[in-house]
Amino acid sequence: MYAMVANYRDEIQQEAIKTALSKKYGSIGIPMRGGKTKIGLEIANQFNKVLVSYPNQPIYNSWKDDSEKFGIDISNVTFTTHISLSKHDLKLYDCVIIDEIHDISINQWLYIESNLPIRMYGLSGTLPDRGEKLDYLNLYCPVIYRKTLDETTGKLNKDYKITVHLLEPDKRQNIQLKSGKFWSEAQKIGFFERKYTMSRSFNDMLFLIRAIQDSKTKLDYMKKLSNKIDRGLFFVETAKQCEELGFPSYHSKEPNSEDNLVAFKNGEINKLATINQLKAGITIHDLNDVVILHCYSSNNKAAQKLARALNYVEDQIANIHILGLKGTRDEDWISKGLKDFDDSKITYETV
Repeated sequence: MYAMVANYRDEIQQEAIKTALSKKYGSIGIPMRGGKTKIGLEIANQFNKVLVSYPNQPIYNSWKDDSEKFGIDISNVTFTTHISLSKHDLKLYDCVIIDEIHDISINQWLYIESNLPIRMYGLSGTLPDRGEKLDYLNLYCPVIYRKTLDETTGKLNKDYKITVHLLEPDKRQNIQLKSGKFWSEAQKIGFFERKYTMSRSFNDMLFLIRAIQDSKTKLDYMKKLSNKIDRGLFFVETAKQCEELGFPSYHSKEPNSEDNLVAFKNGEINKLATINQLKAGITIHDLNDVVILHCYSSNNKAAQKLARALNYVEDQIANIHILGLKGTRDEDWISKGLKDFDDSKITYETV
């Protein structure tokens, strides 16, 4: 069975490489474990002078490691971070490859626009699905090859099921305001829902998002759910929420983050809390359960978190738990975030 996975991975890699080399500009979307770094290396190997832009150290390490693993010479490659991309004259390179192209900021796109290279390829596991980033992608590096998560399920990634746990917002008046008055979680969220509905302002939307992200109802339920999970990854929104869960965490404010991540990957600890999402380039094996406190309306963000549990293991199914607040805009965000996933694999449970 694993030979079948390897053959399928090789097949999509060769298709992607052939498609890219037939064009001067284009982005390749491959789900996690599809070997997008190998694709990038093979493309870079066709040119004399190549610039590769990457977002973080794990991605850079994957290029170095895979070049050694597959015996591909990268002496022709100059590496730079996305942040330092503007320090390079892109027109001086035969080819520019942007890994994790969805992480390119609008300012970085503006630099690319003013300094368009001879050839440019983007690599991503989660291509932009809306907004200005998608506009720039379509204009300068349009999608030329793509495999979705559902297309590769059972072939490259393990199968999955998503359970959306819908919770009633707490109606107890236990949140104290600066005025000294008390209101409930339900009242707080309802207030910001109405305010945003009337104003449609960006700031009011942020206040509403934060009110839902800060839900104690969801965090308390996550704690209870964690007791039923032997080994799991728990996505929250703040360092405080990580602390309240009570098990090791991985985030910028945790001094033992890297040690905790290594221990989790090695199976020395079986529960890890992290904020928002792990950095791209980090792979965790033997993981079947992922719990997500807040699901954004972006399909990309949902896919990045969900994919952490999808490393292929024969006859195993990944269990994805998403927590939502019933009767609030949270339900709509979850629906939008999961719109590209197979409906038959999604179950809604009212708690």
